[in-house]
Amino acid sequence: MSKLRNHRTNARRTALATTGAAALLALLTACNGTASGSVSADGGTAAPAAGDSTAAAGSTGGSGSGSSGSGSANGGSASGGSSGTGTSSGSSATGGSSASGGSSSGGSSATGSVAACQASQLSYSWADPGSGTGQQKHAVVAFTNKSGHSCTMYGFPGVDLVNSGQQWSLQRTNATPRRVTLASGASANVTITFLVPAQDDSATFTPTTVVVTAPNQRTSYDLPWHGGAVVLQDGATHPGTYISPVGE
Repeated sequence: MSKLRNHRTNARRTALATTGAAALLALLTACNGTASGSVSADGGTAAPAAGDSTAAAGSTGGSGSGSSGSGSANGGSASGGSSGTGTSSGSSATGGSSASGGSSSGGSSATGSVAACQASQLSYSWADPGSGTGQQKHAVVAFTNKSGHSCTMYGFPGVDLVNSGQQWSLQRTNATPRRVTLASGASANVTITFLVPAQDDSATFTPTTVVVTAPNQRTSYDLPWHGGAVVLQDGATHPGTYISPVGE
């Protein structure tokens, strides 16, 4: 009886051992049939294990490393191969164009530039000698354009009162000059303001000639003086005898 019990106990142990061995064998077989690998990726997906034909999709700008499989792709996909590391990178493109243009003007434009009147293109004459009231009188010199085309005058002329022994260069007023355009045959005036002597004025000057120089010119022209004696103030800071700009 004791032998029978021992036989049954051994049989159970053998059966349990056989069952355990079979289970262990099945577990090992299952483990060996699965590929193992670990992948760490920052911004991408893992590469597949060796022998797997499935492609791994990469994300733009991401990188990953795996225990098996390597590849690189532009556009974001990678396929596995031999052991190594893989990187997937996307590409970005910015289309369009930019252009900067300056300003342009079409057509034609012309700014008429009229030349200055030259001394040889002008004639000189008295326009209104002897006008005025009281001691202060006016003599007006006319510049006439004889060139046959338009010209301009701007500024003050030179005016000297002259006799046989003296020459007095007249001062200018504080008036602002303006540009005057003379058509052919047109005239522009300059006013000479002068003081005639009073009974108690001892310093007098009697010119015989007025020497006139057109603005910005060097050639002078002589006109006879018809205004008589004037008060001599050639050393005064603000004399009563002076000239205006052209056009006044």
